[in-house]
Amino acid sequence: MLMCICGYVQGGFLVLEKGYIVEIVDEKTAKVRIKQHSACEHCGKCKTLSTESGYIVVEADNSYGAMMGDLVEVNMESVNVLKATAIVYLFPLMALLIGTIGSNYLLKSFGFGANINVEVVSAIVGLVLTGFTYLLIKRRDKNFRDSGNFIPIITRILIDL
Repeated sequence: MLMCICGYVQGGFLVLEKGYIVEIVDEKTAKVRIKQHSACEHCGKCKTLSTESGYIVVEADNSYGAMMGDLVEVNMESVNVLKATAIVYLFPLMALLIGTIGSNYLLKSFGFGANINVEVVSAIVGLVLTGFTYLLIKRRDKNFRDSGNFIPIITRILIDL
């Protein structure tokens, strides 16, 4: 019964999910149980109900006023999904590559190759920069949430037949 519908809108695709309201968090926020797709399998942003069930619970903007148990349509433009993906995956990957390759190049060009194992030091620098990037993303998580750009929005209440 729960499914995803995609349609084109100006500037990207509109991803529509159907799910049930499982909790009302506050006046403007509700938790919705939706089917988990492979694209969000490893994100960690959503709370997984169980690995076997294939469903996730996401917080969504409930300005529409849906109630507990309602079948609702939730959407988020794919452009914002791509931005969130870039923030969570590409920035740390770039930090790893820049840290590893950059430190390797700098260490070799300054002549440290004879005294230390440049590859090991470069790998450590890359991993440290990656960890720092994840910490920075975690610290900015509240700002991302408050912006509303990365939060699904309940757009309508559906009739469950």
